[in-house]
Amino acid sequence: MAPLEAAYNESINKSLDVVTDSKWVKMFPQCVADADKSSNFMTRALYVGFSAILSKRGVLGPEFFSKNHITEKLKCMSLCFKNSKALQISQLLKNAGDAIKKGYLKEISLVITENEGDVDAIEVYSFKFHYFKNGGVAAQLSTKVKTDEPSPFEKLTELDYQGTETVRNQLVMMTRSISHICEKVLEPLPNEFDANFRIDYTDEAPLNYRIEGFFDSSTFYTLPNDIQSATLGHLRPGYHASLLDVSSICIPDTYAAELSLKRHAEKTAEKLGYTADGILYKSFSFDGNASNTTSDAVRGNDSTMENLANSLASSTTLIPTVVKKNGKKSDHSSSARVAPYSKGRSRK
Repeated sequence: MAPLEAAYNESINKSLDVVTDSKWVKMFPQCVADADKSSNFMTRALYVGFSAILSKRGVLGPEFFSKNHITEKLKCMSLCFKNSKALQISQLLKNAGDAIKKGYLKEISLVITENEGDVDAIEVYSFKFHYFKNGGVAAQLSTKVKTDEPSPFEKLTELDYQGTETVRNQLVMMTRSISHICEKVLEPLPNEFDANFRIDYTDEAPLNYRIEGFFDSSTFYTLPNDIQSATLGHLRPGYHASLLDVSSICIPDTYAAELSLKRHAEKTAEKLGYTADGILYKSFSFDGNASNTTSDAVRGNDSTMENLANSLASSTTLIPTVVKKNGKKSDHSSSARVAPYSKGRSRK
């Protein structure tokens, strides 16, 4: 069986909270309310989301992808299981999904750097996770008056589960946002770049726990202090939540980027009959529980592909240099047990 093939026994699901779209149920559970189906959905969402990013941003070439459906109305390019390297990447994402099921994955990021092994990132696509012990209803946070506007992720932790149909809509809007930012907002990547996946664990993960295919390093990644970012969407199945955002030197301005994303989302939602007022943008306030062209980016060559896939067999860990305190860098190094700095051929 392919690593991310849907194999759900829906006969035991008697809930009315279902999506019956024939294309959707080939890839996702009909209902994502319980803990097991919720984590299964998140694993597949990682596959869909990163497939879209790798394709639309031009990190990997068309031979790594095949056309697939999320719903009857929405096609997408997804990592092709018939391509051995794409299959390896898919397996890596499935392994990350196993960590979601255990509540051990805090963040998984596609990190793009100018050179192989660099700590300093030029572009990062990050899925950050939150786990709900009580399932559908979010825990009530402190009622203390906050002087600062809560971050998109803080807002995410306060969202209630609103049904499988809403979750489907969230994923569709996320994939459309990925396409839009890659094709219409981001400036081209440098002529040479490197890319790999890096992960961070929750505090609940045992000290010796490691997702298969990822190796220890002393630093997650760092970003320039003035780097711009944008929210691409969020997902809120029954027992999980995840926020996808991008930080990039290729985003000229956060507000302008999110305004463009917001306008695109509104047009897409109107066309599909969805609601578009639920995306947790950094630039716009929102009450969460209220009712193809090609990229100009230069594709990574074989070395980039090997760093994404062949890092599974890497036996060497690069220990990044420490960023100077007076350097203009933002350090994302909350955990020492993060994901692979693979050692392969340099990109020339």
